[in-house]
Amino acid sequence: MKISTRTLDVLKNFSEINQSILIKKGKKLKTVSTLKNILAHADVEENFPQDFAIYQLNEFIGVLSTMNNPDLTFHDKYVMLSQENGACTKYFYADPSVVVAPEKDITMPSEDINFTLLEKQYNDLLKMSSILQLNDICLKGCSKSNKMFLAVTNKKNDTSNDYSVQVGEGVSEPFKMYFKTENLKMVVGDYNVHISSKGISHFENMVTKLDYWIALEPDSNYGE
Repeated sequence: MKISTRTLDVLKNFSEINQSILIKKGKKLKTVSTLKNILAHADVEENFPQDFAIYQLNEFIGVLSTMNNPDLTFHDKYVMLSQENGACTKYFYADPSVVVAPEKDITMPSEDINFTLLEKQYNDLLKMSSILQLNDICLKGCSKSNKMFLAVTNKKNDTSNDYSVQVGEGVSEPFKMYFKTENLKMVVGDYNVHISSKGISHFENMVTKLDYWIALEPDSNYGE
C-alpha cells in the first residue's frame, strides 16, 4: 500500500494535535488531543487492513518522507516500508494502551452560530496572532450591527491590540465565543463553522472530508 501526499499532510496535521495515533482498519483517520478538547476526523483514500498504533507519529512521518514512495506491508507487530531499490525499514507498532485515542464521536448539541471561514482569513488571523503575540481568538457578534467578527486578542487586557475580520451577518443574539489560538490546528482551507452555545464548535472543510471539533473556552457567552 502507498501513502498519498494528501494523507501524509493529514498525518502531519494530526501530529500537531497528538504525538500518537491509533489507526483503525478502514479508510478513516481519527485523533484527539491529550486534553480531549480537540477531535479530528479525516476520510482518506487508503484502506488500512488492520488496527495499529504509532507512538511517535512525527518519527513515523519522517521515515515516510525520507523514503522514496515506499510500499507499506502490514504485519502483526510491525509495518515494513520497502523501496524499489531494495531498501526497507521495519517499524514496530506501539501498545494501543499508551495512546490517547478517540473513544466516541461528537454530536453537536445545537448549532446556534454558523459562518464561513476562508483560507486567507484563517492564515491572516494566525499570522497576526504571531506578530502581535496574542493567544486568544474571539468570535463576537453584535445584534445591533447584525455582523459577526473573528478577532485575535488578549481577553485579559482591555487595552490589548487586536486584529479582526468580518465572517458573517445575521446576528440574533449578542455573543463572545473564545478559543485558544493554539487549539486552531486545522489543515489550511475553507471551512463551514458551526458553534454551539453549549461550548463546542465544528469546523467542516468545504473541499474534502476533514472535520474538527474544538472546545470553546469556559468564559464564552451567548445571549448576554
